[in-house]
This record gives sequence, structure tokens and C-alpha cells, in this order.
Amino acid sequence: MGYNAAVIEGRCITKSYGGRLVLDCVSVRADRGELVAVVGPNGSGKTTLLRILAGLEEPDSGAVIRRGSITMVFQENLLLPWRSLRDNIMLGLRYSGLPKREALRRVEWAARLLGIEEHLDKKPGEVSGGTARKAAIARMLVLNPDILLLDEPLAGLDVSSRLSLLRTLNNLRSDGRSIIFVDHNIADVASVADRVYLLTPAPARVSAVVELAGLPREERLRKLVRALEG
Repeated sequence: MGYNAAVIEGRCITKSYGGRLVLDCVSVRADRGELVAVVGPNGSGKTTLLRILAGLEEPDSGAVIRRGSITMVFQENLLLPWRSLRDNIMLGLRYSGLPKREALRRVEWAARLLGIEEHLDKKPGEVSGGTARKAAIARMLVLNPDILLLDEPLAGLDVSSRLSLLRTLNNLRSDGRSIIFVDHNIADVASVADRVYLLTPAPARVSAVVELAGLPREERLRKLVRALEG
């Protein structure tokens, strides 16, 4: 599939802050149902790229084309500690005009999909970091986006929570959603991503685009490591 099949495209995105070039003609895309990863060193502008793709910031030059609704989950969960997970997930629907019964149905659906339904009545401080991260994703998922952007969703999670969330990401893209996520763990990225964009240190450029879709698990990791070493 090419650019004409992409659900979201960033074309030659350039961005500077205070005269310092952060992104230097970075182009990425995700087709429908694809799980795309962006990998790069700290400070290479990965979060800035996601914010521009989400429409939260404007690029200095370049273009973003979105063919569908989009939401972004930040690295910080931003859950209200005094509210239950159910209420936190409901927040995005409060002003949508959706009938309460339908809103509650969506919350239950997202919680089942993410495997956190048994924790809905607990507060964020009463659950694991992985469960809280899933609740943050569920809060965006109930808005029924076509495109989901995730800023380091696996950061700070233990091995069990990471594996559970990786399975969740596969479930989310299986219904046709397009996902772009940032991460540092090469093995995790290789296990789920259809395509990986490798960024240089700032000013970030795309040093390689690694296609992994359809490859066996072991070959996925080998191919990504070769690209990183090359």
C-alpha cells in the first residue's frame, strides 16, 4: 500500500523551537489497520512528531493528512486520582451528547477489550501501572477514533504489563484502527509493528523505514537490529 492508501500521513514535517531545528523533513504514514512504531534517541522529537500528527501543534513546514478521527494518549496517564477508572474513562464522553446508557456501554466495551473490566470501580492509585495505562487508552478509545497515537505506552511497565498491553495493541488494530506509537524497547517494537521509522538524533531525520509485516517473529527482530546497526 502506498500514500494514497494511508489513513494518516506526515509529509516532510519540519519543526524548530527557539531557532533549534528539532524535526528535519520527517515523513511517516500508517495505513488502515496498521501498527506503526517510531524509534529514536531521547530528545529526537518523537513526542513533537506525534503532537503535530494529532493536530496539537503546527509544523513550520510540511503537511499532515488525516483521513479519519484521531486521538492521542500521552505518556503521563493524566487520570483523576479521586475518580474511579469508570469515571475517568467516561470523561471524554461527558460532553459528547451521547446518551448515558450508550456511554456506559462504550466504557464496558473498551474495558473488556483492554481486560480491565474487573477494575472499573477502583481508583487509579489502587491498580497497577499497566492497568492505569490501559484505562488512559480506554478513555480515548471510547471516542471511537480511526487513528490512535500513543506516546511511549509501555514506559515504566513490568514485563507482564508490557506483554498484556502489546496484545491489546494487536487487538485494537485488528478492527481496522491505525496506530502510531513511540517506544524504546526494540524487542517489543519488533514483536508487533508492521513498519518502524528509525529517527536520527535531533535534528531528526528518518534514517530507515523497516517493513516487518508478515515476517516471522525471529526475523522481525533480526531485520530491525540490522537496520539499527546499519
